[in-house]
Amino acid sequence: MNNPFNPTFGDVPQIFLDTDSRINDLIKTIKNSSFARSFFITGVRGSGKTVFLNAVGQTLDKDKSCIRINLLNNDNLVESFTKKLLHATTSNLKKVVKSVSSISVKGLNIDLSSDSLEYDEALKEMLIHLKKQNKYVVVTIDEISNSEAVRKFAQVSNELKGEKLPLFVLMTGLPDLVLNLQTEKNLTFLLRSEKIHTLPLKPADVIASYQKIFKCSLELANKMAQMVGGYAYGFQLLGFLLFNEVNGKVPTFADLENITLQYKLQLFDNAYQKIFDDLSENDRKYLLFVKDGGKLEEIVQKWGKSRVYVAQYRRRAIERDLVKPVGHGIVNFTLPYFADYLNQVQDPNSVYYLGY
Repeated sequence: MNNPFNPTFGDVPQIFLDTDSRINDLIKTIKNSSFARSFFITGVRGSGKTVFLNAVGQTLDKDKSCIRINLLNNDNLVESFTKKLLHATTSNLKKVVKSVSSISVKGLNIDLSSDSLEYDEALKEMLIHLKKQNKYVVVTIDEISNSEAVRKFAQVSNELKGEKLPLFVLMTGLPDLVLNLQTEKNLTFLLRSEKIHTLPLKPADVIASYQKIFKCSLELANKMAQMVGGYAYGFQLLGFLLFNEVNGKVPTFADLENITLQYKLQLFDNAYQKIFDDLSENDRKYLLFVKDGGKLEEIVQKWGKSRVYVAQYRRRAIERDLVKPVGHGIVNFTLPYFADYLNQVQDPNSVYYLGY
């Protein structure tokens, strides 16, 4: 049996927990919608945003009424969308669109060689054409950012949605980047976009999955679920490492102990360093204070800042899905072994030391 776990970011793994119903709900919403819509799929790095997006896309690809256009986040989103949609619309096209100067098919007449070509008008013409054929278009964009290309695409897609054309846009992004884009001047219409937050995996689903694959004891599966902490990347990574460790045997607690350090280090290297690097200096300081005691009043005292000052960084950490409130002003980390990583950040003898 091949290893059924896949810790690679973005790939749809063989074992995909807790999201099938949400995928089906989103697809049903798109198919039944009488108006265009946009959706943000958001969550912390490694929480399954891209996997969710790809799973939705693969399901939509089976619908003959759907034309899905996947765009890379680059400098020419609108132009790329126009050319890809034209290519997809003209099924008899033998050559790639960039090598074609013009094409006329089933009422479409778009000259790609024209210097005066307005891509938004070309898109509008194609979407009107597709609407008459009872087709709809879904655009998927992974890891959006507050760039000029994304802002331009958002404006164009919003204009097209205003024409009641069959256009749906699905985008993934980190929570703070999505919020920055939504609150950008002239883009506040994006606040009306629907957000789909990635959810922590349910402990019961994690336990059941590990027991099914490894035929292990309930106690061992419980321990593994605790080590995962609901983190989608952690679930895939721990399962992947243990599967390779036992090589077909039923795992024991000793086997789990053998891979624990490797599990932690790969969490640190592949996810937590990037998460921490992307934070501002004060956002990092707040998380380091949380490590030593997450109660708001304690952090206010240790930091020597006002309650309002500290509260804004608490809110930012919550919005990033890095901490969660657990009552009485206390927050806990959402990621497994994240406190251990922060200890390494402060340890001069560690390769992860950052001088804090």
